[in-house]
Amino acid sequence: GSGVAMRSAAPCRPVVARAPVMVSARAAGGEDKKPVIKKRMDAAVKRAMLGQERRIYNKSRKSACATRVKKVLQAAAIMVAEPPATEEAVKPLERLIAQAYQEIDKAVVKGVLHSNTAARKKARVARWKRLVLMAGDLFVPSPEHADHKRYLAIKAKQALPPPVPKAKKIRALKAKKK
Repeated sequence: GSGVAMRSAAPCRPVVARAPVMVSARAAGGEDKKPVIKKRMDAAVKRAMLGQERRIYNKSRKSACATRVKKVLQAAAIMVAEPPATEEAVKPLERLIAQAYQEIDKAVVKGVLHSNTAARKKARVARWKRLVLMAGDLFVPSPEHADHKRYLAIKAKQALPPPVPKAKKIRALKAKKK
């Protein structure tokens, strides 16, 4: 294979003999009961179990962030294809962006994402919003702005006639040869 060892889904649980812990009858929930013997959990086993729980929790948080960002990018791609005419037409996209930012910020607070990763994700979403605004002429960057070249490319692409399907091109070439 690739030389990378695959980890199993279940955590490795070492078997270590530990001394049992005596729990009084009162702590066990009854006054007239016999003392209950509970086994102590090994620290390594407990750490492995907690790590597994945290991994699942973190994975769901990261997935939620990715889903929100993906929804924004899909909506923005649709809006770039059909540029919005007014600021009101961009409001649904702004609501999606707010939800994505909120999810990303929660992940940072919980320690699931690094702050730099969150900043990168937010910048990507903001870039797509600017792209939508530029496509609809709602934002025109100055020549010094970092997005000015992107704006010119969008305008050049919008000025081109719609692409002709290949079958029509082939027929047109064949007609010229005759």
